[in-house]
Amino acid sequence: TNNGQNYREIGGHAGPAFFSVFSFPFIQGNPETALVSPASAVITERTARKLFGSDWDNALGRTLTVDHKNDVTITGIVADIPNNSSIQFDVLLPTQILIDRDKRFEEWYFMVYVIYAKLEEGTSLHDFNRKVANLFNRHADDTNHQIFLQPFEDVYLNSFYRDGQLTGGRIDYVHIFAAIAIFLLLIACINFMNLATARSSQRAREIGVRKVIGAHQQSLITQFVTESIMTAFIAFLFALALVVTLLPAFNFITGKHFTPGSLDLNFLMGILGIALLVGVASGSYPAFYLSSFKPVAVLRGTFRQRSGSVLNLRKGLVVFQFALSLVLIVSTIAVYLQLNHIRTENLGMDRENLLFVTREGALLEKHDAVAQELLMQAGIASVTASGQNPLNIGNNTTSVNWSGKEPDNHQLFYIINASNDFAKTMRMDLLAGRDFSRAFASDSISYLVNEETARLIGGDVVGKTLNVYGDKGPIVGVIKNFSMNSLYMPIEPAVVRFHPEWAGYLFIRTEPGRTKEALAGLEVVYKKFNPDYPLAYTFVDHEFEKTYRSEAVMGTLANVFAVVALVISCLGLFGLTSFTIEQRTKELGVRKVLGASVAGIVIMLSRDFLKLVLIGCVIAAPITWYMTNHWLENFANRIDIGAGVFLLAGLTATLIALATVSWQSIKAAIANPVDCLRNE
Repeated sequence: TNNGQNYREIGGHAGPAFFSVFSFPFIQGNPETALVSPASAVITERTARKLFGSDWDNALGRTLTVDHKNDVTITGIVADIPNNSSIQFDVLLPTQILIDRDKRFEEWYFMVYVIYAKLEEGTSLHDFNRKVANLFNRHADDTNHQIFLQPFEDVYLNSFYRDGQLTGGRIDYVHIFAAIAIFLLLIACINFMNLATARSSQRAREIGVRKVIGAHQQSLITQFVTESIMTAFIAFLFALALVVTLLPAFNFITGKHFTPGSLDLNFLMGILGIALLVGVASGSYPAFYLSSFKPVAVLRGTFRQRSGSVLNLRKGLVVFQFALSLVLIVSTIAVYLQLNHIRTENLGMDRENLLFVTREGALLEKHDAVAQELLMQAGIASVTASGQNPLNIGNNTTSVNWSGKEPDNHQLFYIINASNDFAKTMRMDLLAGRDFSRAFASDSISYLVNEETARLIGGDVVGKTLNVYGDKGPIVGVIKNFSMNSLYMPIEPAVVRFHPEWAGYLFIRTEPGRTKEALAGLEVVYKKFNPDYPLAYTFVDHEFEKTYRSEAVMGTLANVFAVVALVISCLGLFGLTSFTIEQRTKELGVRKVLGASVAGIVIMLSRDFLKLVLIGCVIAAPITWYMTNHWLENFANRIDIGAGVFLLAGLTATLIALATVSWQSIKAAIANPVDCLRNE
């Protein structure tokens, strides 16, 4: 709050050394002392302009009120945080504010902080982690955890850990798209090599003359490789122009904010190096092949292309490029089916028509009154409070006990703190017992458990006593397993604890088709109870989509790349078919004169190329099956890839190849034989 005006800003809490570890540029204030006082605040320039207008540069020393409780003094103004920063804030407050509000923040077991450590120059991270491994256990009386540090520069791309071992993260997508890029380059190189060797007869006389007047094979190789490199360099410039042109569309698809300025010199030099490598790789074989021609045979007119090894190589390259194309097509289909499975699969709760707001002010202090008012509003079906979004809990402990639990059982349980009507509002299936309800006064301490927890406890668990964090109470119901965190992870044991005091969110279930009425009713109740807090709500399904946005982007880009790969493959096939038909023009004329039908000629010309495509499909099938299943293993809730996917992909590639070859074949088959035989 500033001068009676209320604002809701992105914020966080940090220790006094935060600005000594991170180099956020200060416009005003001292970074070393900015967060030392428990009543201090650091804000961004954007926030300062919003709060103080044109007088923003005099904001230092002014007072703000946070949560209508804490008066803080602005001790620093930092430059606006760029979009690509992993740490985002508009207001930063000291951690002491949290500790003063809740002493649990001082406990070692209360793992809500991200800890950053700046090591001394020359320190071995491995040795350091070995020293601090059991630090947590010594302070928290726990023997089942080890802490370790990860380099901050690796966190964004490498964020998935299981049992203390790195298992992946966004780096997997980098690897996948790098592989796709290599595939596309290979297909393009194959086209270049195929067409260069196929059209070698057109340069045979030039090569013969050069050799006669003294050119060595080495100089000819250099010439042809240089031509290939120049072709790649021109393609590099064209590609660069395309990248700049398509950046807005790419940013729209991915949600990123790249600009042409993001393409720094190191990046451009790296891509130029790839272009050079592509030029050498694609031009090397044609250069050796062309430079090996015998000048006597060429100039006498007796030169013929070697039909054995060269023809077999060209056929092998066609097989290889269509195998790569099929790999991309099947992979794309697998990605699409898995992502569609994620979006439509029953996750154990209904995420549609469900929204939540932060419980603050009267929403926290007068929960029952707020809930009753909301239930009287049109379009609202049910209301509950929860400390966690059930689809992304993030709160776990080993401090769950029951009669008969083995002493060496250190199972991790995910904990949700909730209030009445939890299962009803989340639309979770009750398999036994009942939901939390106002009709049962005994629910002051009680629990709901999922199937995994019930399995661990054993027998009929309803009525059994559970002890969580030292609070003993009965299990009143068993709910069906639900996807509590990432869909990459298996279902874990979960306990829903009746503890409204620790439930920081108000969840509201709206009636289907009446969302507008429900939101209007929410706004009325919110203004009545919390007039000094700006209303901000989040839909659970939108949050879910945001969580799996990377997968959605991956699916979209994979579709694009598969189409590109198929187009490039067909362009090469189109060129190779054109050249082959050109070489066989007189043969086709003679066949027509002798009575060959158009259909017969089309089938004859298409058959050889389609054989190559089919062989490519057969080779690609086992490779693709292995790759897609390896990727799908990352998901606990996954689809199975059947033979139908491979048949569909193979049929698609074959039909497109057939269309590519047939167009040229039909054109040749209906040509007038007189035009090609009149000179014979």
